[in-house]
Parts: sequence; C-alpha cells; structure tokens
Amino acid sequence: RTSASLASEHPEPAMTSALRRKTLSFVRHGEAEHNPLVVRGKRDSDLELLRRGRSILDPSLTPAGREQAAELRRTLLASGQRFDLVVTTPLSRTIETSHLAFEGLCDRFMITPEATETAEERLGGPQRGMSAAGMRAKFDFLAAWDLSSIREGENWLRGDAAVLGGEGYYHPQPVEARLGPLRQWLVNLEFERVVVVGHSGVLDRLLGLQMANCQLV
Repeated sequence: RTSASLASEHPEPAMTSALRRKTLSFVRHGEAEHNPLVVRGKRDSDLELLRRGRSILDPSLTPAGREQAAELRRTLLASGQRFDLVVTTPLSRTIETSHLAFEGLCDRFMITPEATETAEERLGGPQRGMSAAGMRAKFDFLAAWDLSSIREGENWLRGDAAVLGGEGYYHPQPVEARLGPLRQWLVNLEFERVVVVGHSGVLDRLLGLQMANCQLV
C-alpha cells in the first residue's frame, strides 16, 4: 500500500516525488490474551467474559497470536520482502508481533504512543501499557529500538489504579484527534519502506479496512 492514499489530495511537488519512492505497509497485531474473551463476550452478550477480557492490563500475545506472527514472518521470508523501518506502539501485543515477524527483516524499530487506540475507561486494561522502563525490563531486545517518541507525562500518561484493569500508561488524546498528524508524520518519515504494526481501532479508521490479526496490507 503506498502512502499516497494517506496524504492530502493536492500534495506539494516535493511531497509528490517522495510519495512515489515511499511504500507504507500495515499489520494488525496478533491475537492477544483479551481478544478471545472480548469476542466471545460480545457474541454471547456475556458481561462477565467482557469484564474478564477488559481486566487484563497490557495483554501479551496468545500462543495463537505468536503463531500468527511467525506465519507472517515465514511469508515475508518466502517473498524476500525487507523494510527500512517498523513503527509500532508501546503495548506488549504490538511489540511482540513486531519482534516475532520483522526481526532481521528490518533495519530499525521505533515505538510511538501516537498510534495507540483511545484509552476509554470502559475498555479497561488492554488499552493501557507500561512505562518505558517497564517495557525495557520485560523485553530486553528493546535496547536496540528507538523509544525516543515516548514522552512520559506528555503523550504517555500514568493512569488511575481504580480503572478496570488497574494502573497503566495511555495517550491522553482520543485517536480521532491524532489521525491527521499521524498520517502526515508517516508520510514525512525519511524511510522508503515503512511498516506500521498497530491496532484495529486505529488502522480501521486510517485505512477504512477491517483487518484480521497479522494481516499485512
């Protein structure tokens, strides 16, 4: 998917030239621990299942989600695809997906809170993550990743422990307020082959698609 569809309808000439050289791809994270509970809870109108799913703070991938990421990696290896930059979010499910699918296939990894979903209190723990120090402690491979876009106290705030799922970090703005700046930031990145590993609540709005786990577009 080229970035031209994410830019304004009448870009400047210099931007038009850059767009011809740039390719933006997008991946939704693999299945995470809360996903089966929330899906079943919605399907069966089971409020207890929904609550259980939404009580998981910063859920990790399930075994199925890890296999989805591994399968994506096998597909990329078979096709010979490589990327210059992976952009992902400070949540465990996207970090794990990025590492499992793209390690060794990409030159650089960057984490930004700007691509997280809206942290609505009713949606609980899955919309919230850890501090940068907590991420580095959980994932030692982050020592080689760029976390400079995480600005705790600005775009990554520590939340209230009373919220469903407990205390966690989140972006204070709703996703709708961030889509325009995020779109332009992605277009302006000085890398030719960029892949964004993100969340359905952002990618669905950004692309107008309902994406499956680990689907690449």
